[in-house]
Amino acid sequence: MLKDEDPTHQGRACAALPALCGIKSLRKKLLKDDLIDRVLELCRTADNREVQLIAMKTLSYLVQHFGETSRILLRRPDFIKEILVMLKDKSAAVVVAALKVLTAVNKNIPKYTLTENIRVEIVKRLKRLTKRRDFFVTPASVAALCEICQDDKFRKVAIESGILVTLIDLFEFDKRGLSGGPRGLTKLAEFGDVRSELARGLLIDRLIAFSRDKAVEKSNEATDELTKLSKHAELRKKIIDKGGLDSIVNNLTKRDHALFAADALLNLMKYDDAREWILNTEVDLHLLRMINERIFDGTIGREGMDILEEIFQNEHLRPIMLQPDNEPSLCNGSWNFDGKNAPKRLFKKATNYVLDKTIRRLVRKPTEYSDKPEYPRNVIGILRKMLETTQLDSVQKSAINYLRIIADYDDAREKMIGAGIIEPLLWCLKAPGLDNQALKDILEKIARHKTLRGEITQNSKILAEMLSSNYPVEIIRMRETFKSLSSYSKSSPNSEIQS
Repeated sequence: MLKDEDPTHQGRACAALPALCGIKSLRKKLLKDDLIDRVLELCRTADNREVQLIAMKTLSYLVQHFGETSRILLRRPDFIKEILVMLKDKSAAVVVAALKVLTAVNKNIPKYTLTENIRVEIVKRLKRLTKRRDFFVTPASVAALCEICQDDKFRKVAIESGILVTLIDLFEFDKRGLSGGPRGLTKLAEFGDVRSELARGLLIDRLIAFSRDKAVEKSNEATDELTKLSKHAELRKKIIDKGGLDSIVNNLTKRDHALFAADALLNLMKYDDAREWILNTEVDLHLLRMINERIFDGTIGREGMDILEEIFQNEHLRPIMLQPDNEPSLCNGSWNFDGKNAPKRLFKKATNYVLDKTIRRLVRKPTEYSDKPEYPRNVIGILRKMLETTQLDSVQKSAINYLRIIADYDDAREKMIGAGIIEPLLWCLKAPGLDNQALKDILEKIARHKTLRGEITQNSKILAEMLSSNYPVEIIRMRETFKSLSSYSKSSPNSEIQS
């Protein structure tokens, strides 16, 4: 059927080959020189594009799954030249199939067949295909390039041709990393000669510039690439010296970039030199701002809450969240973070304050009297403010979710003592739209600390009000809360909770 003059029969025969070769007894009979030669002949036939495409896909599949195919192809003296001809085809599908064939046979190509001119020609063709900026062709070209660059001589030719510049240029048009450029750069950086080339020129500078880009996707891709390259000491030093870490830390101040930057910083904190640099910035204020603006409610492929949990697990980041090295100022109970928009935010908050007090004449909550503790200048103060000064359930929900993570740590519970966080937390039990289970979890964690248990009982008026409520849901909530806290009374007969 492959030799039939009818293109329909030829196409059907080609399409059936992968399935037939999956049967071991048939594969030995089918995978022979004459059959592969016929498939190759159909691959070169441009008279019928449909048959050519089927033949190319068939050849690609056979080479990737059955080693016998590679050995048959490499016995052909002009096979590499035939592949180079296929790589010049106008059809993206044909080119991609040819690239997959080249990638599959690369390790078995006899060294004596690869002259310097052949290597130069292959690299030149792959570089041209990479620049084609086709989301089908370019990733396949980058994958083939990474495969052939496992060979030292090929890699030398690729570096001399400026392939690293080509890969970094992909960030310019590919804002989502679909081209494979970032992955190609990361894979090639495993080789010392590639790292030396990256550290020597201005390539790192370009990546850093991309990480500062206003386009979120482009900035995030470049940030991710800088983070991955930082595992190599010589590149990490270059990134630090050129301001790469400053760029990532600064991205924490940009709402759309912040979560991705925080995730990158967690990875960079593994390295001593990077950690020292990061901790000497205003990273504490930026992370506090992210909590204040509820940015950890978002997701970037992984949940923002998971990132926040990792931040508090980090023994270097948690202390600066609980006691910032760069303390933000407070104005009328409002956080005044530094930044170019700080005056605008401060004016907006002052305006809202005047509206609330003079026009709307809102009734003060029990937590708004002047004898309440000042807001601590740390994450506890921010969360307390979120709980007690907003009328939005969504803000309180965020604060409760954040507290659920933070309350796991002894040093965080210590910072809660006298911070005024207990009273607004108990008032949240009255709010029907909040997660009661989350509140119970927080109170259970807080009650592990004797002093905080005392603060819970000091707010007996709130508890009594809820117990005498006309709303059954509030009574049920209080009963469940007392039940969850009662475990601490068993270990201490004179426990405050028991009393």
